[in-house]
Formats: sequence, structure tokens, C-alpha cells
Amino acid sequence: KMLQTAGRHEVELKMSGGSPMPYSLAVTYSATTPASADECKVRLAVRLRDTNVREGAVTEADVTVTNVVNEHIPMPVAIIGLPGGLEPRHDQLKELVKAGKIAAYEVIGREVVLYWRDMAAQAKVKLSISLVAAVPGTYTGPASRAYQYYTDEFKHWVAGLEVTITPR
Repeated sequence: KMLQTAGRHEVELKMSGGSPMPYSLAVTYSATTPASADECKVRLAVRLRDTNVREGAVTEADVTVTNVVNEHIPMPVAIIGLPGGLEPRHDQLKELVKAGKIAAYEVIGREVVLYWRDMAAQAKVKLSISLVAAVPGTYTGPASRAYQYYTDEFKHWVAGLEVTITPR
């Protein structure tokens, strides 16, 4: 039987009498915002300045990455999921590297990956990613996340950004 409802589900197999019953079970699930790991030493906050943007206009995603432990941590990473229709400005991302706000970046599909070499105890980094509204429509981006590069099993997730881009 296929269940397509949210929440916790319980599966039970029973056979009364007879011989052993062979069985197999396939389970798939998805979440628009996965559960965050308590062990993650970084936290992420992302906010789109404008949720309604005119085609061709520029808006910004405000990003805050925080080291929540009282120790220096190596290699924090933040992956910012962008809604469709918004394109990052590479020249502005290069300026963030030049200014020392980030060590490096990549744009992979609809995600902007931000890298740091390290982060001091209890440090907080605030920056903005400049975005151009390129394609009209209503979009929701993939969930964003932050973690340490070498402990990527412990992630902090935040819901995907939403935007409506109106035609010129």
C-alpha cells in the first residue's frame, strides 16, 4: 500500500499459521526542509530582501553564518538555495572573496556555495548575495544549509527562499 501523507507512519507485517513469509519493503521519503543535526557547530539564516521583484531588477539574499560553539572551527560551508528565476551576480561574489568575507565560492545549478577556511569561537559572518531577477514566475528554491566541510553528516537546514518575479 502506498502512503502519501506527511508525518510518522508505522508498517506491520503479520502472518497467521503456515510457513515463513518472505517479504520485501521499499521506503522512499522526502522533505522540503530536512531535519537539522544538533551536533552541527554552525547555524545559518537566509532571508530574501524582496519577495516580489520586477524582471531585470536586483535584490539580495541576506546570509548569516554563526559558529555556535566556544571553539575555533575549520572549514565552514554554507550552501544557499536560490529560487528559479534569480541569478547570482558573479562580479559581486568575486568582490566578497577580494574583501575577505569568504574564502571562495561556487555556483552549482541553483545553489551558491560559500567557503571559509575557519571561523573563530562564537563568530558571526553577515553578508549579502546580489541576485538579478531574470525569468518571470513564482519560485521556491531548494533548502539552504551550513556545516563543516569534513563533518558534512551534521548539517543545519533552513527552508527554501520564495520569490515572485513579475514581467517588465
